[in-house]
Amino acid sequence: MGGRCIMCGRLVEVEEFNPDSYDDYEDEDLQPKKSSILICQLCQAKLRHEADEAQKIPKPM
Repeated sequence: MGGRCIMCGRLVEVEEFNPDSYDDYEDEDLQPKKSSILICQLCQAKLRHEADEAQKIPKPM
């Protein structure tokens, strides 16, 4: 299953997570959330970098 990044329009291939069938432990927090919003790894890295830079205190001159 694939889609397009909402920021840059690149094709994004979505990997589906299938837990082991013999593992009977199921946690609701581990279930993947169904969302139609896709963001590619490059845009995620860009957003993370911009957010980190915004959190930094400007250095005095």
